[in-house]
Amino acid sequence: MKGLKYYFCLSVLFLLAHATATAQLDSTVTLGEVVVTGHSKVSAINRSAYNVVAVDAGTLRNTTMDIGQALDRISGVKIRETGGVGSNTQVFLNGFSGRHVKLFIDGLPAEGFGAAFRMGNIPVAMADRIEVYKGVVPVELGADALGGAINIVTRRTANTHADVSYSFGSFNTHKANLSLGHTTASGFVFQLNAFRNYSDNSYRVKTKLLDLSTNAYSTDDYWFKRFHDTYHNETLIAKLGVVNKPWASRLMAGVTLSRESAEIQHANLMKIVYGGRTRSAGSIIPSVKYDKYDLFVEHLHFSLTANYNRSRNHNTDSLARQYNWQGEYRGKTTKGEGQYALSEFNNHHYFATANLRYQAGERHHFALNNVYHYFTRKATDAAANAETSTAASFMRRANAKNVLGASYKFEATRRWHTSVFAKYYAVHVTGPVNTSKTSTAVYEEQQRAFGTPGYGVATTYYLTGALQLKASFEKSCRLPSERELFGDEVLETGNAALKPESSRNVNLNVTYNETLHHAHTVYLDAGFIYRDTRDYIRRQIEQRYGGAFYTNHGQVRNVGFDAEARYVYRNRIAIGGNLTWQDMRNREQYAPTGQKLVYYNDRMPNNPYLFGHIDASYTLFDLTGKGSTLSIAYNFRYVHRFFLTWQSEGSTIVIPRQRSHDLSVTWALEDGRYNIAFEVKNMTDELLYDNYSLQKPGRSFAVKLRYVFFRGK
Repeated sequence: MKGLKYYFCLSVLFLLAHATATAQLDSTVTLGEVVVTGHSKVSAINRSAYNVVAVDAGTLRNTTMDIGQALDRISGVKIRETGGVGSNTQVFLNGFSGRHVKLFIDGLPAEGFGAAFRMGNIPVAMADRIEVYKGVVPVELGADALGGAINIVTRRTANTHADVSYSFGSFNTHKANLSLGHTTASGFVFQLNAFRNYSDNSYRVKTKLLDLSTNAYSTDDYWFKRFHDTYHNETLIAKLGVVNKPWASRLMAGVTLSRESAEIQHANLMKIVYGGRTRSAGSIIPSVKYDKYDLFVEHLHFSLTANYNRSRNHNTDSLARQYNWQGEYRGKTTKGEGQYALSEFNNHHYFATANLRYQAGERHHFALNNVYHYFTRKATDAAANAETSTAASFMRRANAKNVLGASYKFEATRRWHTSVFAKYYAVHVTGPVNTSKTSTAVYEEQQRAFGTPGYGVATTYYLTGALQLKASFEKSCRLPSERELFGDEVLETGNAALKPESSRNVNLNVTYNETLHHAHTVYLDAGFIYRDTRDYIRRQIEQRYGGAFYTNHGQVRNVGFDAEARYVYRNRIAIGGNLTWQDMRNREQYAPTGQKLVYYNDRMPNNPYLFGHIDASYTLFDLTGKGSTLSIAYNFRYVHRFFLTWQSEGSTIVIPRQRSHDLSVTWALEDGRYNIAFEVKNMTDELLYDNYSLQKPGRSFAVKLRYVFFRGK
């Protein structure tokens, strides 16, 4: 802990963030509904040496998409869901998923924002842009990531604005969003964002039926309507502050209030169905952000961001019943449909990120960064009684992480620049560890500390103004997350003995982006990745109750390729697509017992390895009056079949090939002040799966209404 405190103090005193490139090549790339434009931030990010895509979220705000659905259209990215609205959503990037890919909101790790602020809940209207780092992550994010990182940059404008939207769709799904902002002439800033999601999630699923009289599952699959999967969440974000003061370029204080409530329909195996399990959570998150440009000297920028999240969680599984998919049930001699739970626990997250960056002349950029994160969990009733309490229930759960980073970027010419960086990862974990060598668990409270360096280099060179080459290498580390260490107290069991993952990563990338004759824009991109990962943390499913747990796997190697091609004509016609192939294989030859593993060199199970996306759109301007636009967009997604378990162990369970088609029509009036959109998702009503063959919604319809008011200062 002393070492962590030292690094935290160092961050507040000296820290510095990665310098963004000052030279820019103006360009515009329209990606169907996803548009990468040539304004400064997006252009500079895409021009950097990192394998990164910066997406302008502005063109997606008329859709009903959340952040996850917007990400699902980017090359190399696959969003994996366990169901409908409110279900667990994970990013699959570079062959890695879950917590291997870090999610940030305005540079802060999203894990500290509470369950109601999950990626599948955040409306795309909140975002100004989305940055997807497919390999090396800049030190300013302070990420301990293996598969890359995603940074959601929220909207921030000095103008008075109001943006209100509401959508209604299939399965009684409602989504509402409100965004307000005002800046006075004296520099006082007020911002308010609020959103709500609700759904019955009453779509049909095809699965096996449990015969309650014989306790046997049917051989065939049948169609059933989900009957216990209602979800809703509400989030409000309010900020007050000042800008353009002698002592602060920007100072904002805010609070985020969020809550969610969910019925739990099934576990990680869909045939095990529940009729009474529920979960709920609420969070209060005060925050502060301070920025100062030209601190003491010219070109020295300091920023400090900090927040605290107190999240109260409730889990209920008290019915002495066993249900089947027809909603029928029988009594049990023991309480709980899965494992009896009637508990309340509090999660406490503390985050602080400090950055200091300095530009010496036109070519030299220096940066320091530090991210400190402390987490603790306390059960307020320790499961309340002897039926639910174990020795582990009363043991402490705490996790302190610190990532310190430094970087230097040299811009040799406008065409060529290189960044080198180094990081130091430190962690201290306290939690219950199962020390038993038998099937009966025996827990002991243990403390572990770990520290290791990381380093890397990233370089880019423009062969011409339109043709860019990129290359990067990194030795990285990922520290286990709180959920992996301590579980979620519902369907996942933690493992406080997990080791951090380490990986050596290589990225190569080539991009061509040019507009010809002021009318035809061509965008081509191809990338290669290599990952050699040790102590890979793997999520596994316990077959009896359908719960999940985590283990260190050993060595995993991943080789992958993704490509994207797009064409745009005068922002009227756009067509493009991408394809990703990733070969992620087990390279561990022997089990801890010394026995040779039969699945050596198998593809890692439950990981899609070939998937792609095609989209096309056509836009008519001034069709229904001056300032009006009518857009029609089509999207197609493809995922190749893949094995759920190890192929060499005789696996016959395959997640089948999947194809889905979406169509949307958007009508905007008076230069976008009034907007209406109609969407059809999964038009052909295909069976779609992601994690562990859990079925996603079938065909659905939605209508969205949006009003935008905007006034300059």
